[in-house]
Amino acid sequence: MTIVNPARSSSEPISDPNIEVQTQAIASQLLAATTAKRSIFAKLRDKFRWDDMLLGWTMENPSLRVQLFRAIDCLPSLTTKAQIARHLQEYLSDAAVELPQALKDLLNFTAPDSLPGQVAATTLTTAVETLARNYIAGENLKQTLKSIEHLRNQSMTFTIDVLGEAVVTETEAQSYLDRYLELIGQLTTAARNWRSSTDRGDVAPVQVSVKLTAFYSQFDPLDVQGSQEKVSDRLRILLRKAQEVGAAVHFDMEQYRYKGAALEVLKPLLMEAEFRDRTDIGITLQAYLRDSKQDLQDLIAWAKQRGNPVTVRLVKGA
Repeated sequence: MTIVNPARSSSEPISDPNIEVQTQAIASQLLAATTAKRSIFAKLRDKFRWDDMLLGWTMENPSLRVQLFRAIDCLPSLTTKAQIARHLQEYLSDAAVELPQALKDLLNFTAPDSLPGQVAATTLTTAVETLARNYIAGENLKQTLKSIEHLRNQSMTFTIDVLGEAVVTETEAQSYLDRYLELIGQLTTAARNWRSSTDRGDVAPVQVSVKLTAFYSQFDPLDVQGSQEKVSDRLRILLRKAQEVGAAVHFDMEQYRYKGAALEVLKPLLMEAEFRDRTDIGITLQAYLRDSKQDLQDLIAWAKQRGNPVTVRLVKGA
């Protein structure tokens, strides 16, 4: 769970002057708990990781962030290092971009196909791949299991989601469901060989996260009733499979326009007799949204009516 300050405008005072101190204290405890067992070598490695430094530079400079993300956005369509170097130089040479000296030196080449240009292109490509590995568990089951094992060795649990959730056809929506059914089956099979020392009895060893809009290509917040039937049919199949193999399912929030519709679909579904006693279900809320406090209170009241709790995963959001 990510602990953050409640979203507010700069002119709004915090009603409780101790909330910042309390929040930081909780965050410090969580951080200490997750790093206590890490070796000194791992800490030194992380301290000097250049990709983390690049990410830090990017987050501190809005102009750099915008231009760098624009360059990354077009990266998949660029086929040569010269093309990558030219785009990188064009985007980051903007006068509004404040660059660290290391990046300035890297961009100081005269031609995209020059040796310095090739180095710049290789550096960007490597950085993007490195950052992707930080957030993407793997391209296949073997890579994913390796990432999971790394987390488990640090006494951490995990939830896995499948990329490519932006579906535009019903064929893609069905394929998305099929991929999750296969993933759940593969992970729970692999979990039988995991060491039990890192497991907690109240947490399912296999957890997956899904987005409702990926289960129906025409998901429409203006037609909740019409979307509900199509989405719920596929969600029932997923929940039955998860229950069969002992996996937990988390429902992620998406764009703000879908938030209300997603909750309207989930609440009646999870009240159905078949799923009402399930406690291995999670719903994600974004802490930066002002609505989230009321949404959380509504979920608590709904869970009491349901008679069984659900997990609420609090994330920072955007």
